[in-house]
Amino acid sequence: MIDFINNFAQQHAWIGLAIAVVIAIHTGLKALRDAIDTTPQTDDNWFERVVTILGKVSGYLAGFRAKKNP
Repeated sequence: MIDFINNFAQQHAWIGLAIAVVIAIHTGLKALRDAIDTTPQTDDNWFERVVTILGKVSGYLAGFRAKKNP
């Protein structure tokens, strides 16, 4: 299975570029969210929720798993 994934990634180089673009977009949106957010502990509106979801998705694409809350 790993060989298949590695071969697929090598044949489709755009996948790595797409992941890098998603991470870069998330970083910019997160900076904007943090600059205008008055309540950083909560996601109060749709923009904050979208940035949080995009962050989780980009983390999974980069190989990081979300931390579970105890």
